[in-house]
Amino acid sequence: MKNQSSSFENILVLGLGISGRAAVSLALKLGSNVTAIDEKNSPELAKYKRSLSKNRRLKIILGWKGGRLPASDLTVIVISPGISTTSPMGKSASASGIPVISELEFGARHCRTPIIAITGTNGKTTTTELTCHLLNSIGVKAETAGNIGVPLSRAILARKQPDFYVVEASSFQLDACSTFKPLTAAILNITSDHMNRYRTEDDYAASKFSVFRNIDSAEKKIIRSDLLKYWRKFNTGRPSRPGPVIFSSEKSDSDYYFDGKDIFIKGRKFMDISETRLLGTHNAENLLASLALVLAVIPDASRERLRKGAKNFRTGPHRLEIVLRKNGITCINDSKATNPDSTVVALKAVGGRKNVCLIAGGLDKNMDFTPVLAEKNRIKAAFLVGECKKKLANLWKNDISCVIFNSFEDAVLAACGKAGRGDVVLLAPGCASMDMFKDYKDRGQKFTFIINRRFESEK
Repeated sequence: MKNQSSSFENILVLGLGISGRAAVSLALKLGSNVTAIDEKNSPELAKYKRSLSKNRRLKIILGWKGGRLPASDLTVIVISPGISTTSPMGKSASASGIPVISELEFGARHCRTPIIAITGTNGKTTTTELTCHLLNSIGVKAETAGNIGVPLSRAILARKQPDFYVVEASSFQLDACSTFKPLTAAILNITSDHMNRYRTEDDYAASKFSVFRNIDSAEKKIIRSDLLKYWRKFNTGRPSRPGPVIFSSEKSDSDYYFDGKDIFIKGRKFMDISETRLLGTHNAENLLASLALVLAVIPDASRERLRKGAKNFRTGPHRLEIVLRKNGITCINDSKATNPDSTVVALKAVGGRKNVCLIAGGLDKNMDFTPVLAEKNRIKAAFLVGECKKKLANLWKNDISCVIFNSFEDAVLAACGKAGRGDVVLLAPGCASMDMFKDYKDRGQKFTFIINRRFESEK
Protein backbone atom coordinates (compact mmCIF):
# COMPACT_ATOMS: atom_id res chain seq x y z
CA MET A 1 0.00 0.00 0.00
CA LYS A 2 1.51 3.32 -1.09
CA ASN A 3 1.60 6.08 1.49
CA GLN A 4 0.35 9.46 0.25
CA SER A 5 -1.03 10.61 3.58
CA SER A 6 -0.23 14.32 3.06
CA SER A 7 -2.44 14.41 -0.04
CA PHE A 8 -5.27 12.65 1.76
CA GLU A 9 -5.24 14.13 5.23
CA ASN A 10 -8.87 15.29 5.13
CA ILE A 11 -11.18 13.41 2.77
CA LEU A 12 -14.81 13.84 1.80
CA VAL A 13 -16.47 10.69 0.44
CA LEU A 14 -19.67 11.21 -1.56
CA GLY A 15 -22.00 8.22 -1.68
CA LEU A 16 -21.98 5.25 0.67
CA GLY A 17 -22.63 2.37 -1.66
CA ILE A 18 -20.09 -0.42 -2.15
CA SER A 19 -17.43 1.89 -3.61
CA GLY A 20 -17.96 4.69 -1.10
CA ARG A 21 -17.71 2.38 1.88
CA ALA A 22 -14.53 0.85 0.47
CA ALA A 23 -13.04 4.31 0.10
CA VAL A 24 -13.97 5.14 3.70
CA SER A 25 -12.31 1.95 4.95
CA LEU A 26 -9.10 2.60 3.02
CA ALA A 27 -9.00 6.26 4.06
CA LEU A 28 -9.35 5.36 7.74
CA LYS A 29 -6.62 2.72 7.35
CA LEU A 30 -4.37 5.43 5.92
CA GLY A 31 -5.03 7.62 8.97
CA SER A 32 -7.12 10.21 7.15
CA ASN A 33 -9.88 12.29 8.67
CA VAL A 34 -13.03 11.35 6.77
CA THR A 35 -16.42 12.93 6.22
CA ALA A 36 -18.88 10.74 4.31
CA ILE A 37 -22.20 11.92 2.88
CA ASP A 38 -25.15 10.14 1.29
CA GLU A 39 -28.48 11.50 0.09
CA LYS A 40 -30.26 8.44 1.44
CA ASN A 41 -31.07 7.72 5.07
CA SER A 42 -32.00 4.06 4.86
CA PRO A 43 -32.01 1.58 7.77
CA GLU A 44 -28.99 -0.10 6.19
CA LEU A 45 -27.01 3.14 6.11
CA ALA A 46 -28.11 4.02 9.63
CA LYS A 47 -26.79 0.66 10.80
CA TYR A 48 -23.52 1.28 8.96
CA LYS A 49 -23.22 4.68 10.65
CA ARG A 50 -23.82 3.18 14.10
CA SER A 51 -21.18 0.50 13.49
CA LEU A 52 -18.53 3.21 13.04
CA SER A 53 -19.82 5.71 15.60
CA LYS A 54 -16.81 5.28 17.91
CA ASN A 55 -14.28 6.28 15.25
CA ARG A 56 -13.35 9.89 16.01
CA ARG A 57 -11.78 10.43 12.60
CA LEU A 58 -15.05 9.69 10.79
CA LYS A 59 -18.18 11.82 10.43
CA ILE A 60 -21.15 10.41 8.49
CA ILE A 61 -23.98 12.62 7.23
CA LEU A 62 -27.10 10.87 5.94
CA GLY A 63 -30.12 12.36 4.19
CA TRP A 64 -28.19 15.17 2.49
CA LYS A 65 -30.72 17.58 0.96
CA GLY A 66 -28.43 19.76 -1.12
CA GLY A 67 -26.49 22.93 -0.59
CA ARG A 68 -22.80 23.48 -0.01
CA LEU A 69 -20.64 20.56 0.97
CA PRO A 70 -18.55 20.70 4.17
CA ALA A 71 -15.39 21.74 2.34
CA SER A 72 -13.33 23.27 5.16
CA ASP A 73 -9.74 21.92 5.26
CA LEU A 74 -10.52 19.18 2.69
CA THR A 75 -7.66 17.92 0.54
CA VAL A 76 -9.67 15.67 -1.82
CA ILE A 77 -13.21 14.52 -2.60
CA VAL A 78 -13.80 10.87 -3.51
CA ILE A 79 -17.00 10.54 -5.52
CA SER A 80 -18.91 7.28 -5.99
CA PRO A 81 -19.60 6.10 -9.57
CA GLY A 82 -23.35 6.30 -9.06
CA ILE A 83 -23.20 10.08 -8.57
CA SER A 84 -23.33 12.04 -11.81
CA THR A 85 -21.34 15.24 -12.16
CA THR A 86 -24.63 16.89 -13.19
CA SER A 87 -26.49 15.82 -10.04
CA PRO A 88 -26.84 18.31 -7.15
CA MET A 89 -24.14 16.51 -5.19
CA GLY A 90 -21.88 16.27 -8.23
CA LYS A 91 -22.31 19.96 -9.03
CA SER A 92 -21.55 20.90 -5.43
CA ALA A 93 -18.37 18.83 -5.56
CA SER A 94 -17.27 20.48 -8.82
CA ALA A 95 -18.02 23.94 -7.45
CA SER A 96 -15.97 23.38 -4.29
CA GLY A 97 -12.62 23.90 -6.02
CA ILE A 98 -11.29 20.76 -4.34
CA PRO A 99 -9.87 17.90 -6.46
CA VAL A 100 -12.58 15.31 -7.19
CA ILE A 101 -11.48 11.73 -7.87
CA SER A 102 -13.20 8.37 -8.18
CA GLU A 103 -12.81 5.48 -5.76
CA LEU A 104 -10.88 3.69 -8.54
CA GLU A 105 -8.39 6.57 -8.75
CA PHE A 106 -8.18 6.73 -4.94
CA GLY A 107 -7.43 3.02 -4.70
CA ALA A 108 -4.93 3.10 -7.57
CA ARG A 109 -2.95 5.91 -5.95
CA HIS A 110 -2.38 3.62 -2.95
CA CYS A 111 -1.75 0.43 -4.91
CA ARG A 112 1.72 -1.05 -5.39
CA THR A 113 0.46 -3.94 -7.54
CA PRO A 114 0.41 -3.50 -11.36
CA ILE A 115 -3.08 -3.07 -12.78
CA ILE A 116 -4.57 -4.56 -15.94
CA ALA A 117 -7.68 -2.54 -16.86
CA ILE A 118 -10.69 -3.58 -18.93
CA THR A 119 -13.47 -1.30 -20.08
CA GLY A 120 -16.13 -1.16 -22.80
CA THR A 121 -19.90 -1.27 -23.02
CA ASN A 122 -20.36 -5.05 -22.92
CA GLY A 123 -18.31 -8.05 -21.86
CA LYS A 124 -16.26 -6.33 -19.15
CA THR A 125 -17.06 -8.74 -16.36
CA THR A 126 -16.54 -11.88 -18.44
CA THR A 127 -13.26 -10.56 -19.85
CA THR A 128 -12.05 -9.49 -16.40
CA GLU A 129 -12.74 -12.94 -14.99
CA LEU A 130 -11.28 -14.67 -18.04
CA THR A 131 -8.08 -12.58 -17.99
CA CYS A 132 -7.61 -13.32 -14.30
CA HIS A 133 -8.28 -17.01 -14.93
CA LEU A 134 -5.74 -17.18 -17.77
CA LEU A 135 -3.08 -15.48 -15.65
CA ASN A 136 -3.66 -17.93 -12.82
CA SER A 137 -3.55 -20.81 -15.32
CA ILE A 138 0.02 -19.89 -16.30
CA GLY A 139 1.13 -19.64 -12.67
CA VAL A 140 0.77 -15.87 -12.25
CA LYS A 141 -1.18 -14.79 -9.17
CA ALA A 142 -4.00 -12.41 -10.13
CA GLU A 143 -7.10 -11.02 -8.43
CA THR A 144 -10.11 -9.24 -9.89
CA ALA A 145 -11.24 -5.82 -8.63
CA GLY A 146 -13.21 -2.74 -9.63
CA ASN A 147 -16.69 -2.62 -11.07
CA ILE A 148 -16.84 -6.42 -10.97
CA GLY A 149 -17.94 -6.28 -7.34
CA VAL A 150 -14.83 -5.79 -5.19
CA PRO A 151 -13.73 -2.13 -5.28
CA LEU A 152 -10.00 -1.66 -5.72
CA SER A 153 -9.81 0.09 -2.33
CA ARG A 154 -11.34 -3.00 -0.70
CA ALA A 155 -9.04 -5.36 -2.60
CA ILE A 156 -5.99 -3.44 -1.38
CA LEU A 157 -7.13 -3.75 2.21
CA ALA A 158 -7.40 -7.54 1.81
CA ARG A 159 -3.59 -7.63 1.47
CA LYS A 160 -3.54 -10.68 -0.81
CA GLN A 161 -0.55 -9.21 -2.65
CA PRO A 162 -1.18 -10.67 -6.12
CA ASP A 163 1.16 -10.15 -9.07
CA PHE A 164 -1.61 -8.26 -10.87
CA TYR A 165 -5.01 -6.77 -10.21
CA VAL A 166 -7.34 -7.26 -13.18
CA VAL A 167 -9.68 -4.28 -12.87
CA GLU A 168 -13.07 -3.84 -14.51
CA ALA A 169 -13.38 -0.08 -15.07
CA SER A 170 -16.69 1.61 -15.87
CA SER A 171 -16.97 4.93 -17.65
CA PHE A 172 -18.40 6.45 -14.45
CA GLN A 173 -15.21 5.48 -12.61
CA LEU A 174 -12.91 6.67 -15.40
CA ASP A 175 -14.64 10.06 -15.58
CA ALA A 176 -13.03 11.08 -12.29
CA CYS A 177 -9.56 9.65 -12.96
CA SER A 178 -6.51 11.75 -13.81
CA THR A 179 -3.43 9.76 -12.78
CA PHE A 180 -4.84 6.22 -13.18
CA LYS A 181 -2.10 4.32 -15.00
CA PRO A 182 -2.69 0.63 -15.68
CA LEU A 183 0.18 -1.40 -17.07
CA THR A 184 -2.04 -2.41 -20.00
CA ALA A 185 -5.70 -1.86 -20.86
CA ALA A 186 -8.35 -3.02 -23.31
CA ILE A 187 -11.49 -1.37 -24.65
CA LEU A 188 -13.82 -4.16 -25.77
CA ASN A 189 -16.53 -2.25 -27.61
CA ILE A 190 -18.55 0.96 -27.54
CA THR A 191 -22.30 0.97 -28.20
CA SER A 192 -25.27 3.01 -27.02
CA ASP A 193 -25.50 3.07 -23.22
CA HIS A 194 -25.82 5.57 -20.38
CA MET A 195 -27.20 8.23 -22.73
CA ASN A 196 -29.02 9.61 -19.70
CA ARG A 197 -25.60 10.58 -18.33
CA TYR A 198 -23.60 11.57 -21.45
CA ARG A 199 -24.62 14.26 -23.92
CA THR A 200 -23.38 12.36 -26.99
CA GLU A 201 -21.95 8.97 -27.88
CA ASP A 202 -18.61 10.70 -28.50
CA ASP A 203 -18.61 11.93 -24.90
CA TYR A 204 -19.24 8.35 -23.77
CA ALA A 205 -16.46 7.04 -26.04
CA ALA A 206 -14.05 9.70 -24.77
CA SER A 207 -14.70 8.49 -21.24
CA LYS A 208 -13.81 4.93 -22.23
CA PHE A 209 -10.67 5.98 -24.11
CA SER A 210 -9.41 7.93 -21.11
CA VAL A 211 -8.26 4.56 -19.74
CA PHE A 212 -5.27 4.93 -22.11
CA ARG A 213 -4.41 8.47 -20.99
CA ASN A 214 -1.34 7.59 -18.92
CA ILE A 215 -0.16 4.43 -20.70
CA ASP A 216 3.04 5.22 -22.58
CA SER A 217 3.35 2.27 -24.97
CA ALA A 218 0.84 1.80 -27.82
CA GLU A 219 1.59 -1.93 -27.60
CA LYS A 220 -0.09 -1.94 -24.21
CA LYS A 221 -3.32 -0.41 -25.60
CA ILE A 222 -5.77 -2.99 -26.93
CA ILE A 223 -8.93 -2.23 -28.90
CA ARG A 224 -11.43 -3.94 -31.19
CA SER A 225 -10.89 -3.09 -34.87
CA ASP A 226 -14.03 -0.95 -35.22
CA LEU A 227 -12.76 1.39 -32.48
CA LEU A 228 -9.90 2.73 -34.61
CA LYS A 229 -12.16 5.66 -35.55
CA TYR A 230 -12.15 6.71 -31.91
CA TRP A 231 -8.43 6.04 -31.54
CA ARG A 232 -7.77 8.66 -34.20
CA LYS A 233 -10.42 11.07 -32.96
CA PHE A 234 -9.23 11.19 -29.38
CA ASN A 235 -5.54 11.31 -30.29
CA THR A 236 -4.61 8.52 -27.90
CA GLY A 237 -1.73 7.60 -30.16
CA ARG A 238 -0.77 7.73 -33.81
CA PRO A 239 -3.15 5.69 -36.00
CA SER A 240 -0.27 3.52 -37.24
CA ARG A 241 3.40 2.76 -36.59
CA PRO A 242 2.99 2.32 -33.74
CA GLY A 243 -0.70 1.73 -33.31
CA PRO A 244 -2.75 -0.13 -30.76
CA VAL A 245 -3.02 -3.90 -30.58
CA ILE A 246 -6.11 -4.91 -32.56
CA PHE A 247 -8.50 -7.80 -32.01
CA SER A 248 -11.38 -8.60 -34.33
CA SER A 249 -13.84 -11.15 -35.68
CA GLU A 250 -14.01 -9.25 -38.96
CA LYS A 251 -10.50 -8.19 -40.00
CA SER A 252 -8.22 -11.17 -40.69
CA ASP A 253 -5.05 -9.04 -40.51
CA SER A 254 -5.73 -8.13 -36.87
CA ASP A 255 -3.19 -9.08 -34.19
CA TYR A 256 -5.79 -11.32 -32.56
CA TYR A 257 -8.48 -12.72 -34.87
CA PHE A 258 -11.51 -15.02 -34.75
CA ASP A 259 -12.71 -16.40 -38.10
CA GLY A 260 -15.93 -17.91 -36.79
CA LYS A 261 -14.21 -21.16 -35.87
CA ASP A 262 -10.59 -20.65 -34.85
CA ILE A 263 -8.66 -18.19 -32.69
CA PHE A 264 -5.49 -16.75 -34.26
CA ILE A 265 -2.61 -14.91 -32.58
CA LYS A 266 -0.39 -12.91 -34.95
CA GLY A 267 -1.53 -15.03 -37.87
CA ARG A 268 -0.99 -18.40 -36.19
CA LYS A 269 -3.83 -20.65 -35.11
CA PHE A 270 -4.12 -20.82 -31.35
CA MET A 271 -7.19 -23.01 -30.82
CA ASP A 272 -10.66 -23.93 -32.04
CA ILE A 273 -13.34 -22.02 -30.11
CA SER A 274 -15.39 -25.23 -29.86
CA GLU A 275 -12.75 -26.51 -27.41
CA THR A 276 -14.02 -23.91 -24.93
CA ARG A 277 -17.34 -23.39 -23.15
CA LEU A 278 -17.65 -19.88 -24.58
CA LEU A 279 -20.92 -19.27 -26.42
CA GLY A 280 -21.22 -16.71 -29.23
CA THR A 281 -18.91 -14.50 -31.28
CA HIS A 282 -18.90 -11.86 -28.54
CA ASN A 283 -17.34 -14.34 -26.11
CA ALA A 284 -14.75 -15.34 -28.71
CA GLU A 285 -13.83 -11.65 -28.92
CA ASN A 286 -13.63 -11.51 -25.13
CA LEU A 287 -11.11 -14.36 -25.32
CA LEU A 288 -9.10 -12.45 -27.95
CA ALA A 289 -8.93 -9.42 -25.66
CA SER A 290 -7.96 -11.53 -22.65
CA LEU A 291 -5.16 -13.24 -24.57
CA ALA A 292 -3.88 -9.87 -25.77
CA LEU A 293 -3.85 -8.51 -22.21
CA VAL A 294 -2.05 -11.55 -20.79
CA LEU A 295 0.58 -11.56 -23.55
CA ALA A 296 1.07 -7.80 -23.15
CA VAL A 297 2.35 -8.37 -19.61
CA ILE A 298 3.74 -11.93 -19.96
CA PRO A 299 4.93 -12.18 -23.60
CA ASP A 300 6.53 -15.61 -23.15
CA ALA A 301 3.49 -17.17 -21.45
CA SER A 302 3.06 -20.87 -22.26
CA ARG A 303 0.58 -21.18 -25.13
CA GLU A 304 -0.33 -24.69 -24.01
CA ARG A 305 -1.18 -23.53 -20.50
CA LEU A 306 -3.18 -20.65 -21.94
CA ARG A 307 -5.11 -23.10 -24.12
CA LYS A 308 -5.83 -25.28 -21.12
CA GLY A 309 -6.99 -22.25 -19.16
CA ALA A 310 -9.33 -21.17 -21.96
CA LYS A 311 -10.78 -24.68 -22.20
CA ASN A 312 -11.76 -24.93 -18.53
CA PHE A 313 -13.07 -21.37 -18.06
CA ARG A 314 -16.75 -20.99 -17.21
CA THR A 315 -18.66 -17.72 -17.46
CA GLY A 316 -20.39 -16.48 -14.33
CA PRO A 317 -24.12 -16.40 -13.59
CA HIS A 318 -26.54 -14.06 -15.36
CA ARG A 319 -24.52 -14.08 -18.60
CA LEU A 320 -26.14 -16.40 -21.15
CA GLU A 321 -26.60 -18.82 -18.27
CA ILE A 322 -28.64 -21.88 -19.18
CA VAL A 323 -31.07 -22.16 -16.28
CA LEU A 324 -33.04 -25.16 -17.47
CA ARG A 325 -33.75 -27.40 -20.44
CA LYS A 326 -37.12 -29.16 -20.33
CA ASN A 327 -39.62 -30.50 -22.86
CA GLY A 328 -37.49 -29.14 -25.67
CA ILE A 329 -37.52 -25.61 -24.21
CA THR A 330 -34.28 -23.89 -23.15
CA CYS A 331 -34.48 -21.09 -20.56
CA ILE A 332 -31.55 -18.67 -20.52
CA ASN A 333 -30.71 -15.97 -17.98
CA ASP A 334 -28.80 -13.07 -19.53
CA SER A 335 -29.81 -10.48 -16.94
CA LYS A 336 -26.38 -8.85 -17.37
CA ALA A 337 -27.64 -7.67 -20.81
CA THR A 338 -28.32 -4.10 -19.71
CA ASN A 339 -28.21 -2.27 -23.05
CA PRO A 340 -29.61 -2.87 -26.57
CA ASP A 341 -26.34 -4.14 -28.03
CA SER A 342 -26.08 -6.85 -25.39
CA THR A 343 -29.62 -7.97 -26.26
CA VAL A 344 -28.61 -8.20 -29.92
CA VAL A 345 -25.54 -10.23 -28.95
CA ALA A 346 -27.68 -12.62 -26.90
CA LEU A 347 -30.18 -13.08 -29.74
CA LYS A 348 -27.37 -13.86 -32.17
CA ALA A 349 -25.80 -16.31 -29.74
CA VAL A 350 -28.89 -18.39 -28.93
CA GLY A 351 -31.59 -17.59 -31.48
CA GLY A 352 -32.72 -19.55 -34.50
CA ARG A 353 -35.67 -18.60 -36.70
CA LYS A 354 -38.63 -17.20 -34.75
CA ASN A 355 -37.76 -19.35 -31.73
CA VAL A 356 -36.96 -16.78 -29.00
CA CYS A 357 -39.51 -15.69 -26.43
CA LEU A 358 -37.70 -12.51 -25.36
CA ILE A 359 -38.23 -10.87 -21.97
CA ALA A 360 -37.04 -7.27 -22.24
CA GLY A 361 -37.40 -3.87 -20.60
CA GLY A 362 -36.42 -2.10 -17.42
CA LEU A 363 -34.94 1.27 -16.50
CA ASP A 364 -34.89 3.66 -19.45
CA LYS A 365 -31.43 5.17 -19.96
CA ASN A 366 -32.43 7.00 -23.16
CA MET A 367 -30.86 4.33 -25.37
CA ASP A 368 -31.60 3.44 -28.98
CA PHE A 369 -33.34 0.05 -29.25
CA THR A 370 -33.66 0.12 -33.06
CA PRO A 371 -30.71 -2.31 -33.55
CA VAL A 372 -32.76 -5.11 -31.95
CA LEU A 373 -35.06 -5.01 -35.00
CA ALA A 374 -32.22 -6.40 -37.10
CA GLU A 375 -32.76 -9.66 -35.20
CA LYS A 376 -36.58 -9.64 -35.49
CA ASN A 377 -36.59 -12.94 -37.40
CA ARG A 378 -35.19 -14.67 -34.33
CA ILE A 379 -37.96 -13.38 -32.03
CA LYS A 380 -41.19 -15.32 -31.66
CA ALA A 381 -42.63 -12.72 -29.28
CA ALA A 382 -41.42 -10.01 -26.89
CA PHE A 383 -42.69 -9.84 -23.32
CA LEU A 384 -42.07 -6.31 -22.09
CA VAL A 385 -41.73 -5.01 -18.53
CA GLY A 386 -40.41 -2.06 -16.59
CA GLU A 387 -40.15 1.66 -17.09
CA CYS A 388 -39.54 1.56 -20.85
CA LYS A 389 -42.01 -1.20 -21.81
CA LYS A 390 -44.30 1.18 -23.73
CA LYS A 391 -41.35 2.76 -25.51
CA LEU A 392 -40.19 -0.69 -26.67
CA ALA A 393 -43.70 -1.73 -27.71
CA ASN A 394 -44.16 1.42 -29.79
CA LEU A 395 -40.80 0.93 -31.49
CA TRP A 396 -41.10 -2.80 -32.17
CA LYS A 397 -44.84 -3.47 -32.59
CA ASN A 398 -44.85 -3.38 -36.41
CA ASP A 399 -42.12 -6.01 -36.64
CA ILE A 400 -42.34 -8.07 -33.46
CA SER A 401 -45.31 -9.46 -31.55
CA CYS A 402 -45.21 -7.48 -28.27
CA VAL A 403 -47.10 -7.94 -25.00
CA ILE A 404 -46.83 -5.48 -22.08
CA PHE A 405 -46.82 -6.62 -18.44
CA ASN A 406 -46.83 -4.78 -15.12
CA SER A 407 -45.46 -7.86 -13.33
CA PHE A 408 -42.09 -9.42 -14.11
CA GLU A 409 -43.36 -12.81 -12.98
CA ASP A 410 -46.38 -12.59 -15.27
CA ALA A 411 -44.08 -11.78 -18.20
CA VAL A 412 -41.82 -14.77 -17.49
CA LEU A 413 -44.75 -17.15 -17.11
CA ALA A 414 -46.35 -15.87 -20.31
CA ALA A 415 -43.07 -16.39 -22.19
CA CYS A 416 -42.91 -19.96 -20.88
CA GLY A 417 -46.50 -20.52 -21.98
CA LYS A 418 -45.75 -19.25 -25.47
CA ALA A 419 -42.61 -21.36 -25.90
CA GLY A 420 -42.80 -24.74 -27.60
CA ARG A 421 -40.34 -27.48 -28.43
CA GLY A 422 -37.15 -26.03 -29.90
CA ASP A 423 -37.83 -22.56 -28.49
CA VAL A 424 -35.76 -20.42 -26.12
CA VAL A 425 -37.11 -18.36 -23.23
CA LEU A 426 -34.50 -15.61 -23.04
CA LEU A 427 -34.14 -12.94 -20.38
CA ALA A 428 -32.02 -10.31 -22.15
CA PRO A 429 -33.64 -7.08 -20.93
CA GLY A 430 -31.44 -4.53 -22.71
CA CYS A 431 -32.03 -2.25 -19.72
CA ALA A 432 -30.80 -1.66 -16.22
CA SER A 433 -32.82 -3.29 -13.45
CA MET A 434 -33.15 -0.70 -10.73
CA ASP A 435 -36.72 0.29 -11.58
CA MET A 436 -37.97 -3.11 -10.34
CA PHE A 437 -34.99 -4.86 -8.70
CA LYS A 438 -31.99 -4.25 -6.49
CA ASP A 439 -29.60 -4.99 -9.38
CA TYR A 440 -29.15 -7.29 -12.38
CA LYS A 441 -28.25 -10.18 -10.08
CA ASP A 442 -31.51 -9.83 -8.18
CA ARG A 443 -33.39 -9.79 -11.51
CA GLY A 444 -31.57 -12.89 -12.74
CA GLN A 445 -32.18 -14.72 -9.49
CA LYS A 446 -35.91 -13.92 -9.65
CA PHE A 447 -36.03 -15.20 -13.23
CA THR A 448 -34.28 -18.43 -12.26
CA PHE A 449 -36.65 -18.95 -9.32
CA ILE A 450 -39.75 -18.41 -11.47
CA ILE A 451 -38.47 -20.73 -14.21
CA ASN A 452 -37.59 -23.56 -11.82
CA ARG A 453 -40.92 -23.29 -10.01
CA ARG A 454 -42.82 -23.18 -13.33
CA PHE A 455 -41.25 -26.38 -14.66
CA GLU A 456 -40.60 -28.34 -11.46
CA SER A 457 -43.87 -30.30 -11.67
CA GLU A 458 -43.40 -31.29 -15.31
CA LYS A 459 -41.77 -34.56 -16.19
